[in-house]
Amino acid sequence: MANKTRKALLVGFTAWQTNNAFKIYKEYLRRAGVELSLLKIDEYALCINKGVPNIDAKNYDFCIELVKDQYISTLFEKQGKPCFNAYQSMCLSDDKFLTFVKLSNEGIPLPKTISGNTDFDGLTIKDFKRSKEFKDKIEKEMKYPFVAKPTFGYGGKGVVIIKDRKEFDKFIDDIGQSPYLYQEFIKDNPGTDIRVMVVGGKVIFSIMRQNPNSFISNVSSGGKAIKYDATKEQKRIAVKVAKILKLDHCAVDFFNTENGAPLVCEVNANAGGIETNEELTGISQAEKFVEFIVGKVYKQK
Repeated sequence: MANKTRKALLVGFTAWQTNNAFKIYKEYLRRAGVELSLLKIDEYALCINKGVPNIDAKNYDFCIELVKDQYISTLFEKQGKPCFNAYQSMCLSDDKFLTFVKLSNEGIPLPKTISGNTDFDGLTIKDFKRSKEFKDKIEKEMKYPFVAKPTFGYGGKGVVIIKDRKEFDKFIDDIGQSPYLYQEFIKDNPGTDIRVMVVGGKVIFSIMRQNPNSFISNVSSGGKAIKYDATKEQKRIAVKVAKILKLDHCAVDFFNTENGAPLVCEVNANAGGIETNEELTGISQAEKFVEFIVGKVYKQK
């Protein structure tokens, strides 16, 4: 009797994820004997007709999620088919303040961070406008300057430095009900950070990102990546963070502190830069991720 064909599904957006990342993952999975199909969530709707979904998760062995899609994840997990990363784990890293809540009391070094706008149980900003008392408390805790950062965001988009009360007042008025958090400004080496890539509970490489023109280090915001060997302690903490958040693949970003002390900035469950990182480090995070997934799904040693 012929062996059952190994199949998997990759979920992503149309642009880079499906034009480049899909091809990369498809080739590595082909070498492992797995056929990879593509689902573009911005072009394809999950339809349930007469109680039956138009995607049969039973036809696949697993799903690779390059985006957080609760419907596809639930569909797969309902059939006992794993998603990489799992939806709940991606939620923990997608919400930057929820990440810090989860990492608190776990011995992870974190900057002082305060939750800002959140879900006010359906109330609009007119019903629940941030008070003077709220802004006074932020000022007292943070001092100026401090950083305002979208609770859900990527690529450094929307991250700003608040220098005084006038800027803070205007910022609060401008963001309306958009979810934001507030964080102490780390003055050490602004515009640089250290990214540690973790796959399957192991560090596969680390890099430094630098932006001489901004305090935002993201490559998509003008920063450049260089080869860098993170400290032993940074690597240890990155692995611990991935374990706490139950992420099989993630990037843990550290502030570039003057004394080298580890201080976690944020965690990214959908770390990009596959091609750039491989050129820089000689290591393919996609290949390492595929090796981990195949070994876990098919119990290969």
